[in-house]
This record gives sequence, C-alpha cells and structure tokens, in this order.
Amino acid sequence: MQKTISIKNIEYSIHERPILAGISFICSEDERLCILGENGAGKSTLLKIMCGFIEPDNGVVEKNGHIRSVYVSQEFDPKFKEESIETYIKEMGGATKGTMAIVEKAYKRALELGYEAEKNKDRLCGSLSGGQQKILALATAFAVSPDFLFLDEPENHIDIVSRVVLTRMLQDYRGGIIFISHDRLIIDAIATKVAEIAKGEMHISEGGYSDYIDTKMKRIGGLQRQYDSESKRIKQLESTVVILKQKALRGKEISAYRRKQDELDELKAAHKDSPRPDDKKTKIRISQNEKGLHGGKMLCKIVDGSFKYKGSKTDMFKGVHLEARSGSNIVLVGRNGSGKSTFLKCLTGNQPLTKGTITWGNEVKWAYFDQHAEFDPGEIALNIVCKKLNCLPIEGRSVMGAMRFSGDRMDATVGSMSGGERMRLRFAIVFGLKPDLLILDEPTNHIDEVTWEVLLEACKASKSTILLVSHDYEFCEAFEPDVFWMMKDNSVVERYKDLPTLLKEMGA
Repeated sequence: MQKTISIKNIEYSIHERPILAGISFICSEDERLCILGENGAGKSTLLKIMCGFIEPDNGVVEKNGHIRSVYVSQEFDPKFKEESIETYIKEMGGATKGTMAIVEKAYKRALELGYEAEKNKDRLCGSLSGGQQKILALATAFAVSPDFLFLDEPENHIDIVSRVVLTRMLQDYRGGIIFISHDRLIIDAIATKVAEIAKGEMHISEGGYSDYIDTKMKRIGGLQRQYDSESKRIKQLESTVVILKQKALRGKEISAYRRKQDELDELKAAHKDSPRPDDKKTKIRISQNEKGLHGGKMLCKIVDGSFKYKGSKTDMFKGVHLEARSGSNIVLVGRNGSGKSTFLKCLTGNQPLTKGTITWGNEVKWAYFDQHAEFDPGEIALNIVCKKLNCLPIEGRSVMGAMRFSGDRMDATVGSMSGGERMRLRFAIVFGLKPDLLILDEPTNHIDEVTWEVLLEACKASKSTILLVSHDYEFCEAFEPDVFWMMKDNSVVERYKDLPTLLKEMGA
C-alpha cells in the first residue's frame, strides 16, 4: 500500500487574521511537492501543521500507514546549541541499534555537502556557522532515510556548490519530499508538483517551476476575464439602479431596486478588496544621475591584497590583484567559510588589509546592502526612504513604486509589513542612493518569488556597477555578470567563464 499524507480543510489564523482558509490536498511517497507563496503567506505554518508541531484551528492531517518523517526547519534548532555534532546526529537519528550506522551515513552526507563533520564531531553545534548547521541538519535527515522529508528552504545558508550537490541528493532520494524553496534550479530539478498559497487558498500545478508559471498565467488570465466581466456588470447595474431608484421613490418596482442595489454593493465590495489580477512582470525604472558614474573607469583597485586574522597561521586570502570598473557587473563566488564576508569587510574599509592596498577612484560612491538592517516598526515606510535618501516625498514614492509598493503600502508602518515588503524597503534605499558601486551581499536569502523578480529587474535597470554575492544559481545566471571573482585556495581570482564551468572548477 502506498503511503500518503492527506490534508483536509486546514484552517489557521493568527490574531484573528486568516492565514490558511480550508486547504486540502494529498501527497504520496513518490511525489515531490514544492510549496510557494509570498513571505507571510503561511508556507512554514502549513509545513509545521503537517509535521504536528502546530495544531490547526480546523481540519485534519491524515497519514495512510506508519509514516516516518523528518523535518528540517529554516533555522537550526537552538535546543541543540550546547550539544556536540555527534550527539545531535544520535538524538535526531533515534536511540536504536542502527544509530551508529546513521551517524556514519550523516558524516558521509555532510562531507558531500562540503563540511567535514566527522573531523569536528566533538564541536558544539552552537559554534558552527549557519551553513555548517544547515549541512548537519540536512545530512542527518538524509541518513535517517524517512518516508517523507519536510524541508523549509533547505538552500538557505549553504553555498552555490553545496546547492548543486543538494539538488543531486534530492533527485536520488527515494521517498516523498514536501519542501518550501525560492531556488528555481532546485524547484525545476526536484518538484513533480508546485503548490502556491495565496490569500489563504492553495493552487496546485503539475511539474516544476516553469510549468507552475504557465499554469498561474492561465489562472490569472481567467481571473482577469472574470474581473473585467464583473466590472462591465457593475457599470450596467449602476445605470439600472439609477432608473429603478426613481421608480422606487414613486412606489414602483421597489423589490427589483433592492435586488439590483444588493448585487451592486456585493460586486463593488469584492472589487474593492480584490483589485484586478496582474500578470505583468515588474518593470523597474529608477532614474540615475550619470554625473557620478565613471564610464569604463576604475572604481576600486586592489593591489597585492592579503588578510590574516590575529593569531591565525594562515591568510584568509593573499596576493589579490583586482579592479572594479564602471559598466561591468561582478559576482563574487566561493564556498562557505572561504572568506567572502571578510573580503567585503576589507573592501569597504571595515577591516584593514594585513598587506597591500585598496584604492578608490575620485568621488566614487559605494553602497552596501545589509539584509539584516532594522527599522523602527512604528515608523512609516515612506518617511524612512525620504530620510535615508534625503529626498522629497514625491521622489521617495517614485523609488518605492519601482519596488512594487502600492500607494497605501508606502504609507504603512514597518511593523505591519511582510518579510518581503521589508526586504523591498531595503532594496529601495540602496538602489535609490544611486551609487557608483553597489555591493549586494546575499540579497536573495529568504525572499519570495515576487521580491526575487523585483530585485532582478532592479539590477538590470540600474546604472550602478554591481558586486553581487549570491548562492542562488538561477539568479546569478539571470544577472548576466561580466566577470566572476572566485575565492579559492586562499585567494581571489578573476574568471571570465560561464557559471557551470566555474562550479566544476570549484568542485561541484
């Protein structure tokens, strides 16, 4: 008998705000279901309900047969912070006769993903980096070999090479996989079905990400036709109601007037709450002052750059010779722990080089995207943009509109915004600064598909030279960089190669 998990009429609300409104579907052990949706749509909540960590307000989760499942959350479980790597694997693997076999399998899987867990088995989990923690959790999940894997953004924190390896592991896995992801390469390579959560409802399409987009466009097209038909009906009713109202005032056709008025009120209310569905890709146009741009000239130059932490025997990087010139977009790639963050700190002057020099061109402006920047939750988003950019509200609205903020959301408080909206607010600020060099440090982490599209179009429209650090394969390719800066073997070197060739050189 095939093992299945059935979700029946699941409802869930947070502070009386409906998140999931009667969701139902079935997933069998030979399927790979990807759950998509904007940040805050309820994806993680649904996954936790399916795993039994959250009780729904209504509805049931039914499992056909004895099902073993493993859940890997977005972030590492803090209760294992003071436990060693080996203890974590044993506890997650279960105290059975085969525990040590699971431990050995987990070590092997971790090594494939890029971390030597066995050599560090006595290290406390709390001392590991985010990427190492994610690799440990994923490796242990694979080692247990459950009937179903529940994965909440498994690509988060791991580098671009590890993502390629993870994709292969998921392709070879024998069992059901229900996962949340914003990595299109993983979705297209793994998913047999894609389910989107929008306004509490779920829409399921067969196939990968490309199939999902085709299905969604057809669905939106149908909704647009329905909306346009209802709009036409509203105009007709408005004319009819005016005539019937006059008759009703004379004591004639009162019931007909009331029926038409009720129908009109219902349609108007529906249109007010649900604007016409949009199927157009976001087109970003942020005007730039070209006076600050140095056409083809040197923005930043590194000569014989080296850095070593105090007390360390080896350099994080050494003998680096690089130039960033206007008009050429760059992607910085490297494995987790290779020193990308340290390199950026040196580049921006937050960490002095041990040896060598960094020279900036005259009057060159640079901006750094900080995905963790915090704002006062009670402050109005538009006010933040205007203060950061030192601009008038009309200019601030133009910048925010380019980031797909509607007029009412521009005037919303930060605390009322979704995770995707807060990320787009950060993008609005750094792109609105119109720098000569824009440094984007892992901007695709934790962003939904709408924000992903907004970011990509903003990058393509920008006249700034962009230095991008990202582990998102699809985004790096769509970004169309002119050159890669590759961190490998304690150095940073230029590579004018395509991404697949570069990944092979990095060991993928």
